[in-house]
Amino acid sequence: MKKFVKFMLLSVFTLTFVLAIAPVGYTKVLKLGNVQPPTMVVQKGLKYFADAVYKRTNGEIEIQVFPASQLGTEQEILEGVQLGTIHMFEGSTGAAGRFLPELEAFAGPFIWKDLSHMLNVSRGAIGEHLNQRLIKSQGLRILDLGWLFGHRNLTTRNKAVYKPSDVKGLKIRVQPTTIYLEMIRAMGGNPTPIDWKEVYMSLQTGVVDGQENPIGVIYSANLNEVQKYLMLTQHITQNQIVIISEKVFQSLTPAQQKIIQTAATEAGDYQNYLIEQGAKEQLEKLKKAGMIVIGPEEGLDRDAFRKATSGVFDLFKDKWEPGFYEKIQSVR
Repeated sequence: MKKFVKFMLLSVFTLTFVLAIAPVGYTKVLKLGNVQPPTMVVQKGLKYFADAVYKRTNGEIEIQVFPASQLGTEQEILEGVQLGTIHMFEGSTGAAGRFLPELEAFAGPFIWKDLSHMLNVSRGAIGEHLNQRLIKSQGLRILDLGWLFGHRNLTTRNKAVYKPSDVKGLKIRVQPTTIYLEMIRAMGGNPTPIDWKEVYMSLQTGVVDGQENPIGVIYSANLNEVQKYLMLTQHITQNQIVIISEKVFQSLTPAQQKIIQTAATEAGDYQNYLIEQGAKEQLEKLKKAGMIVIGPEEGLDRDAFRKATSGVFDLFKDKWEPGFYEKIQSVR
C-alpha cells in the first residue's frame, strides 16, 4: 500500500513538472472574439492572422477565432479579455473608447484625410502613446489599430440627398455611440439607435428613413432591397482595433511576441486590401441591382457635410488629452 501511495505521489509530481515546463509540441490556445458574421471580409483577415501565427511559431500558438458574437457583445468580449476568460478582441475602436476616451475620436466624422492618414496615426507615435496608456490603465495591449472596416456612407429609402439640408427631418439609424448620434444631428437628421438585427425590417417598414454603413455592409445585408439611394458621403473612414490581454502577451517569449505583433499588422494590410477592392466590385453590383448612387460627380457636396459636422469634436474635446484632435490633424 505504501509503495502504491509513493507511486501515485511521484506520478502527480512528475505530471505537474511536465506541464509546468511546457514540453516541445505544447500548443498555447488563444481565444479571439469578434461580433461580425463569418461572411464579412474581416474574418479572412483574422484567418490570415491565425494561420501566420501558428505557422511562424511552429504550432506553439494557436489563435481560435470566434465570430458572430459567439463570445458576447463587443463590451462583453473586452471585459472577458480584462478578466482573462478571453484572450483577444477584434472590433470597433468605439467599443474600446469606453476604456480610453481618445479612441472615440477615431470614429469621428471626416477626422481622416484618407486611409494613409489613418494608418500613419494609428501605427505611429499617437497610436503607440494610446497603447501604453491602455496597458497601464486597463491591462489591454493594442496589437494594431489599422484594420479598416470601411468608408461609411448614407442610404435613404425614398429621398435623394445632395447636401446636409436634405437630411433634415430624416430618421437615420445609427449605432448607439454618442459621437454617431451627434454627427447625424449636425447633419440635420434625427438619429435613431436600432440593434443591427432589426435594421432591415426597420428600413422596410419605414420605422427609419435611412442608415449609414460601409458599402460592404450595405451589399452583404441586401439593404438595396429596402433603400433606394446610396450617397457616397464617406463621412467616416472607420478603423478597427485588435487587442490582447497584457498578461497573456507577457506570458509569451520575446520571439512569439514579435511574431504575433508583426502578423497582426500584416493581416490588417491584407484585409484592408480586400475591403477596398471588394467595395469597388460591390458598388457596381448595387448599381446593377437598381440602387441609385449619388457621388460628387452626381452633385453630392461632400465638403458641405464636412463643414456641417466640424463642430462635433468640440463636444468631446474635454474628455480627451489637450490638443489630441489637433495632433491627429497635424500628422501627414
